[in-house]
Amino acid sequence: MKASIHYQIQKPYHIFAQRILRFVLNRFYLYIPDMVLIALLVIPPYHSQKILLIVTGLVILGFRDLVLMRRSIYYLNDFEVDEHNVRFSLIKYNEVVENHENHIANVALEKAVNPFRLIIKENNEVVHEQYALGYWDKKRLEELYDKYNNLKEDVTLESMFKAR
Repeated sequence: MKASIHYQIQKPYHIFAQRILRFVLNRFYLYIPDMVLIALLVIPPYHSQKILLIVTGLVILGFRDLVLMRRSIYYLNDFEVDEHNVRFSLIKYNEVVENHENHIANVALEKAVNPFRLIIKENNEVVHEQYALGYWDKKRLEELYDKYNNLKEDVTLESMFKAR
């Protein structure tokens, strides 16, 4: 039995700034409060209390962007299963920095919610947490999780009942 899975992100998702901009464009409604506050900051009359409240609101909304950027620094570049080997690589900002290759029995995928993410473990150690951002949306992460665990189950059953 030839078992395989292959996922690789598209070229525009390799660049950190484009990943962030794509998220902003796809979730435009999240940034409406920012635009309203900036418009209020520009429109006179200028009272110190009003300005302080608007700037405070912008700072609070800025934390959302910091969290988003922090979760997008390390990004899953590709994930491939070929026979009994699992290969995946991670991008840090714009460049591939880590390549991993291991037997399928030593790699585990787990789903976590709130926020939704896929946790990749190698030899029971967390190697990467891929959040549902950009190319790796919730649907694609669940699809990868389901396919991988079904494949892993099939490979394990096949190796258990293989003739010696």
